Amino acid sequence: MKSQEKIVLLLGDIALPLIGFFFWNWGFYFIALYFIIDQLAKQAFLILRLKNISLQFTEKAVRLSKSWILFFFEVLIIILINYQMTVDFNPINGIIKFLTYEDMGIQQGLILIPLLIFAEWMKIKTERTSKLSEEVKQQNINHSLQQSQIRLSMLGIILGIVNFTILSELVIVILFLIGIGLPVFVPLKKAIKQA
Repeated sequence: MKSQEKIVLLLGDIALPLIGFFFWNWGFYFIALYFIIDQLAKQAFLILRLKNISLQFTEKAVRLSKSWILFFFEVLIIILINYQMTVDFNPINGIIKFLTYEDMGIQQGLILIPLLIFAEWMKIKTERTSKLSEEVKQQNINHSLQQSQIRLSMLGIILGIVNFTILSELVIVILFLIGIGLPVFVPLKKAIKQA
Protein backbone atom coordinates (compact mmCIF):
# COMPACT_ATOMS: atom_id res chain seq x y z
CA MET A 1 0.00 0.00 0.00
CA LYS A 2 1.36 3.40 -0.97
CA SER A 3 1.95 6.04 1.68
CA GLN A 4 -0.74 8.28 0.10
CA GLU A 5 -3.30 5.47 0.43
CA LYS A 6 -2.24 4.94 4.05
CA ILE A 7 -2.76 8.62 4.83
CA VAL A 8 -6.22 8.59 3.20
CA LEU A 9 -7.14 5.49 5.23
CA LEU A 10 -5.82 7.12 8.38
CA LEU A 11 -7.82 10.28 7.76
CA GLY A 12 -10.95 8.23 7.20
CA ASP A 13 -10.44 6.28 10.42
CA ILE A 14 -9.42 9.21 12.60
CA ALA A 15 -10.61 12.53 11.12
CA LEU A 16 -14.38 11.96 11.42
CA PRO A 17 -14.17 10.69 15.03
CA LEU A 18 -12.02 13.70 15.99
CA ILE A 19 -14.50 16.06 14.34
CA GLY A 20 -17.27 14.25 16.19
CA PHE A 21 -15.46 14.61 19.51
CA PHE A 22 -14.68 18.31 19.14
CA PHE A 23 -17.74 19.59 17.24
CA TRP A 24 -20.63 17.12 17.72
CA ASN A 25 -20.16 16.24 21.39
CA TRP A 26 -19.27 12.61 20.67
CA GLY A 27 -17.89 10.82 23.70
CA PHE A 28 -15.57 7.83 23.69
CA TYR A 29 -18.47 5.40 23.28
CA PHE A 30 -19.81 7.25 20.22
CA ILE A 31 -16.35 7.16 18.63
CA ALA A 32 -16.01 3.48 19.51
CA LEU A 33 -19.45 2.78 17.98
CA TYR A 34 -18.43 4.54 14.79
CA PHE A 35 -15.34 2.32 14.69
CA ILE A 36 -17.44 -0.81 15.39
CA ILE A 37 -19.93 0.00 12.62
CA ASP A 38 -17.03 0.66 10.23
CA GLN A 39 -15.43 -2.67 11.15
CA LEU A 40 -18.79 -4.44 10.85
CA ALA A 41 -19.13 -3.13 7.28
CA LYS A 42 -15.60 -4.39 6.54
CA GLN A 43 -16.49 -7.79 8.00
CA ALA A 44 -19.59 -8.04 5.82
CA PHE A 45 -17.66 -7.15 2.67
CA LEU A 46 -14.84 -9.54 3.56
CA ILE A 47 -17.15 -12.31 2.35
CA LEU A 48 -17.14 -10.72 -1.12
CA ARG A 49 -13.38 -10.21 -1.01
CA LEU A 50 -12.84 -13.87 -0.15
CA LYS A 51 -15.21 -14.89 -2.91
CA ASN A 52 -12.98 -13.08 -5.42
CA ILE A 53 -9.81 -15.00 -4.55
CA SER A 54 -9.00 -18.56 -5.52
CA LEU A 55 -8.41 -20.33 -2.24
CA GLN A 56 -9.84 -23.59 -1.02
CA PHE A 57 -13.12 -23.31 0.88
CA THR A 58 -11.45 -24.31 4.16
CA GLU A 59 -8.81 -21.57 3.78
CA LYS A 60 -11.51 -18.99 3.15
CA ALA A 61 -13.50 -20.24 6.14
CA VAL A 62 -10.43 -20.04 8.40
CA ARG A 63 -9.66 -16.46 7.37
CA LEU A 64 -13.29 -15.40 7.73
CA SER A 65 -13.52 -17.07 11.16
CA LYS A 66 -10.30 -15.42 12.36
CA SER A 67 -11.57 -12.04 11.21
CA TRP A 68 -14.93 -12.41 13.01
CA ILE A 69 -13.28 -13.70 16.20
CA LEU A 70 -10.88 -10.73 16.27
CA PHE A 71 -13.80 -8.36 15.64
CA PHE A 72 -15.80 -9.95 18.49
CA PHE A 73 -12.93 -9.45 20.94
CA GLU A 74 -12.41 -5.85 19.78
CA VAL A 75 -16.08 -5.14 20.55
CA LEU A 76 -15.85 -6.94 23.90
CA ILE A 77 -12.78 -4.93 24.99
CA ILE A 78 -14.43 -1.66 23.90
CA ILE A 79 -17.45 -2.52 26.07
CA LEU A 80 -15.16 -3.36 29.01
CA ILE A 81 -13.31 -0.04 28.59
CA ASN A 82 -16.63 1.78 28.75
CA TYR A 83 -17.67 -0.12 31.87
CA GLN A 84 -14.40 0.99 33.50
CA MET A 85 -15.00 4.61 32.49
CA THR A 86 -18.69 4.91 33.39
CA VAL A 87 -20.37 3.25 36.35
CA ASP A 88 -23.89 3.28 34.85
CA PHE A 89 -22.79 2.35 31.31
CA ASN A 90 -25.53 0.75 29.21
CA PRO A 91 -24.37 -0.38 25.73
CA ILE A 92 -27.90 -0.65 24.27
CA ASN A 93 -28.87 2.87 25.36
CA GLY A 94 -25.56 4.11 23.91
CA ILE A 95 -26.31 2.51 20.54
CA ILE A 96 -29.79 4.05 20.46
CA LYS A 97 -28.41 7.48 21.40
CA PHE A 98 -25.70 7.16 18.74
CA LEU A 99 -28.11 6.23 15.95
CA THR A 100 -30.72 8.82 16.90
CA TYR A 101 -28.32 11.67 17.73
CA GLU A 102 -29.40 14.68 15.66
CA ASP A 103 -27.22 17.38 14.22
CA MET A 104 -28.84 20.04 12.05
CA GLY A 105 -32.14 18.13 12.31
CA ILE A 106 -30.81 14.90 10.77
CA GLN A 107 -30.23 11.68 12.70
CA GLN A 108 -26.62 10.67 12.22
CA GLY A 109 -27.48 6.97 11.96
CA LEU A 110 -29.34 7.72 8.71
CA ILE A 111 -26.17 9.22 7.24
CA LEU A 112 -23.24 7.36 8.80
CA ILE A 113 -24.34 3.75 8.30
CA PRO A 114 -25.15 4.10 4.57
CA LEU A 115 -21.96 6.16 4.15
CA LEU A 116 -19.78 3.44 5.71
CA ILE A 117 -21.48 0.72 3.64
CA PHE A 118 -21.09 2.80 0.48
CA ALA A 119 -17.38 3.37 1.22
CA GLU A 120 -16.78 -0.38 1.53
CA TRP A 121 -18.77 -1.06 -1.64
CA MET A 122 -16.66 1.49 -3.53
CA LYS A 123 -13.46 -0.18 -2.25
CA ILE A 124 -14.70 -3.52 -3.62
CA LYS A 125 -15.56 -1.93 -6.98
CA THR A 126 -12.13 -0.25 -7.11
CA GLU A 127 -10.41 -3.55 -6.35
CA ARG A 128 -12.36 -5.26 -9.14
CA THR A 129 -11.60 -2.61 -11.74
CA SER A 130 -7.92 -2.36 -10.81
CA LYS A 131 -7.42 -6.05 -11.71
CA LEU A 132 -5.29 -6.85 -8.67
CA SER A 133 -3.26 -10.03 -8.86
CA GLU A 134 -4.27 -13.04 -6.81
CA GLU A 135 -1.23 -12.61 -4.58
CA VAL A 136 -2.02 -8.94 -3.86
CA LYS A 137 -5.64 -9.81 -2.98
CA GLN A 138 -4.43 -12.43 -0.52
CA GLN A 139 -1.85 -10.03 0.91
CA ASN A 140 -4.54 -7.42 1.47
CA ILE A 141 -6.70 -9.87 3.41
CA ASN A 142 -3.70 -11.09 5.43
CA HIS A 143 -2.73 -7.48 6.14
CA SER A 144 -6.26 -6.76 7.34
CA LEU A 145 -6.06 -9.70 9.77
CA GLN A 146 -2.66 -8.50 10.96
CA GLN A 147 -4.05 -5.00 11.55
CA SER A 148 -6.94 -6.47 13.57
CA GLN A 149 -4.48 -8.33 15.80
CA ILE A 150 -2.50 -5.13 16.44
CA ARG A 151 -5.68 -3.16 17.14
CA LEU A 152 -6.79 -5.84 19.58
CA SER A 153 -3.44 -5.59 21.39
CA MET A 154 -3.72 -1.79 21.54
CA LEU A 155 -7.27 -2.02 22.90
CA GLY A 156 -6.03 -4.47 25.54
CA ILE A 157 -3.34 -1.98 26.57
CA ILE A 158 -5.97 0.79 26.82
CA LEU A 159 -8.19 -1.49 28.94
CA GLY A 160 -5.22 -2.17 31.25
CA ILE A 161 -4.48 1.55 31.57
CA VAL A 162 -8.11 2.44 32.27
CA ASN A 163 -8.27 -0.36 34.86
CA PHE A 164 -5.45 1.11 36.95
CA THR A 165 -5.68 4.87 36.39
CA ILE A 166 -8.32 7.53 35.98
CA LEU A 167 -7.86 9.37 32.70
CA SER A 168 -9.84 12.14 31.07
CA GLU A 169 -12.05 11.12 28.18
CA LEU A 170 -9.90 13.16 25.78
CA VAL A 171 -6.79 11.14 26.70
CA ILE A 172 -8.68 7.87 26.22
CA VAL A 173 -10.01 9.07 22.85
CA ILE A 174 -6.49 10.00 21.73
CA LEU A 175 -5.10 6.63 22.88
CA PHE A 176 -7.93 4.86 21.08
CA LEU A 177 -7.40 6.77 17.83
CA ILE A 178 -3.66 6.09 17.97
CA GLY A 179 -4.48 2.43 18.58
CA ILE A 180 -6.72 2.17 15.53
CA GLY A 181 -4.50 4.36 13.35
CA LEU A 182 -1.16 2.76 14.11
CA PRO A 183 -1.83 -0.60 12.36
CA VAL A 184 -2.17 1.20 9.00
CA PHE A 185 1.60 1.74 9.00
CA VAL A 186 2.54 -1.87 9.78
CA PRO A 187 4.51 -3.37 6.87
CA LEU A 188 2.62 -5.81 4.69
CA LYS A 189 3.52 -9.48 5.10
CA LYS A 190 3.86 -11.60 1.99
CA ALA A 191 1.03 -14.04 1.35
CA ILE A 192 1.90 -17.69 1.79
CA LYS A 193 1.93 -19.36 -1.58
CA GLN A 194 -0.17 -22.47 -1.91
CA ALA A 195 1.54 -25.61 -3.19
